[in-house]
Amino acid sequence: MKICAVFCVVVALAMGSPVPLNTQQCPCTSAARSLLSSLSHIMEKEGKMKHQDLFAGFNCTDLEARMIPHTQTASVCQPIATDNTSCSDRRDSSFSATECLRNIRGDLHYYDLLLNSYEPSVSNLSPVMTATKDLMHCLKANGGGAAEAEFPEWDVWSRSSFDDRLSLCKMLKGFHVRAITMNRALAYIASGDHRK
Repeated sequence: MKICAVFCVVVALAMGSPVPLNTQQCPCTSAARSLLSSLSHIMEKEGKMKHQDLFAGFNCTDLEARMIPHTQTASVCQPIATDNTSCSDRRDSSFSATECLRNIRGDLHYYDLLLNSYEPSVSNLSPVMTATKDLMHCLKANGGGAAEAEFPEWDVWSRSSFDDRLSLCKMLKGFHVRAITMNRALAYIASGDHRK
């Protein structure tokens, strides 16, 4: 049963794509696409940065993604199961756009804090940081208040350059996966399918 659920999540994420360009109902879709594009750009660089080799000494693509362990975005933003759903663990309760957006705002807040606490500040991270803030502001302006979540203390940065760059790689990979989830959730909300 758990293997099926994990398989469904992996397949859904692997097939993830940005919010379609023709989606006009959600004002934050362009900000979500921008965030995903910025994260994809960093991940495609394979560590080759203009002024420094951010991922020197290791292959970032070989490392596992570090996901936020205390948020529920993946589950609360999962679309309602349809009749042709093959996995038994799919969500079949009602979808709450408000709860989904609240969790997305919480994730953005978390990653914003992590990126801003990274030392040394890397100029090539600034597009991701800007896109994160833009999506946070858009969701706040169009969907209510800011995320109010209190996050557990984290100890991500060790102040060792190599270890911090390893952590940054894993965190960016996790953020990239979460950005795909955000884009898919916003597309689902914009489509209006959750109201059917």
